[in-house]
Amino acid sequence: MTARRREVALLGGSFNPPHVAHLMAAYWTLATQGVDEAWLLPTWKHAFGKPLAPFEDRVRMCELAAAAVRGLHVCTAEAELRDDPLVGKTARTLEHLVAKHPALRFALVVGTDILPEVTKWYRWDRVQELARVVVVGRQGHPEGAEGRPLLPPVSSTEIRARLARGDDVSALLPRRVREYVEERGLYR
Repeated sequence: MTARRREVALLGGSFNPPHVAHLMAAYWTLATQGVDEAWLLPTWKHAFGKPLAPFEDRVRMCELAAAAVRGLHVCTAEAELRDDPLVGKTARTLEHLVAKHPALRFALVVGTDILPEVTKWYRWDRVQELARVVVVGRQGHPEGAEGRPLLPPVSSTEIRARLARGDDVSALLPRRVREYVEERGLYR
């Protein structure tokens, strides 16, 4: 009898900043999808060129957020690919992870909000070859979420705008992430 390979769920994103809906998605995946652990995977640079807080800050915020969920960790694989012309492309990151961790299987967690965009992704066919795709329901994007709870419509874009205005974000960011943002003066 062959031993079951450990499976890691990957939650990729800019995490600019990581918020409570990211943690809800990670927890739901750990609790329901039979994975052994989940990794937050901050992108080195945005695939569509959007400006981001420094990678190191986003990694640290992910570490602070992940500490609240057992089995949730942070993976900095995209920093290892920073000089690769395909850095930020999910297919390339998965190829790197599969080569680096041949004993693991991977699942890629995506929200229903990105399902209409997968045709724009670099090598979506390759992504599906390298990882089991797990779909998380997002409010405002219910198509494809049949039988799944919908995550609240929390947006990093909205959080950044609120922070820039000095508005309260305590219900949207993990406390330790919020404290880090304040200490570093991010998004002001």
